[in-house]
Order: sequence, then C-alpha cells, then structure tokens
Amino acid sequence: MILLFVGLALTALMAYIIRQLHFYLSPERFRQIVVPLIPTYLLINWVFTLFTRTPGEYPIVLVPLHAYIQILGWDIRSFAELGQLLGGAWKASAAPSLAPLIGVAQNIILFLPFGFLLSAAYKHTSTEKFLALGFMLSLFIEACQLVLRLGWFEMDDLLHNVLGTYVGIRLYRRVIK
Repeated sequence: MILLFVGLALTALMAYIIRQLHFYLSPERFRQIVVPLIPTYLLINWVFTLFTRTPGEYPIVLVPLHAYIQILGWDIRSFAELGQLLGGAWKASAAPSLAPLIGVAQNIILFLPFGFLLSAAYKHTSTEKFLALGFMLSLFIEACQLVLRLGWFEMDDLLHNVLGTYVGIRLYRRVIK
C-alpha cells in the first residue's frame, strides 16, 4: 500500500515539474531535458519489477481479468478453472477481497510515467504508437519475470500496464493544456 502512495506522489511531482519546465523552456530545451528521463524511467522500472523480488516458482496466469475475478473471491488461474466456474462446477468457496485492486493500481501507476514522458518528449507521435511501446515494454518485463522466475506472468499485468501508459498520455495532455 505504501508503494502505491509513493508512486502516486512521484507521479504528481513529475507532472508538476514537467509542467513548469514546459512553460519556462523553449521546446527544444524542454525536449533535451525530457528525452534522457525516458531511459532513466526504464531502468528504474526494470530494477523495480525484476530485482526487488526473490527467485522462486511463480505461476503463469493467462486468464484475462484475473484480478477482478479474485475480487469476487475466486482464484482462477487457468481457462479450465474458468470453464468450471462458468459451468457451475466450481467447488471452492468464494471469499471476496479488495486486495487485488492494489496490484491493479500499482501496475497502472508503474506505467503512467512512461506514457507521460513519451508524450512530453515526442509530441507529434500517435497515441497508438505509444500504446504499442507500452505493450512491448510490459511484455518484455513479463517475459523476463517468467524466464528469471522473478514474478508472476499475468495477462492482467499487460492490460493494466498498457492502461497505465494510456493514462499517462492523457495526463500529460491534460496537464500541459
């Protein structure tokens, strides 16, 4: 939970600083400052998502919207289990929990600076290209977690990271206008 608030605070600080820089610097100088922040963000993201974890056996969860199903109280990790649930053959009891929402929010906030910085650095690039970059970065991180056994490989993470990229793009456009 602390990580969530730290992420929000850092994002708000980044938005404030970028806004100030945008208004007080020439467009070329602004870009010269913002572009180097992207590899810095990528390094921090990579360290946070890979090297803050201990190696072990972590599951692969390909069921989309797994976190939302968990909120309802079911831990569905495979399509076979999803079929059992939808077919009415699921035997485990449901214990609703809001805890998965913290993971959802963290994944969104983790990629919010990516969309924000890309938009600041490359104003004339389309949203679709930024979202594709967000997806590729997320897929790279998920694949590294899988290969290095340093975290879960989840379809939800891909979805929420791309959503975070999109929110960052929209936040930048809102902050600057």
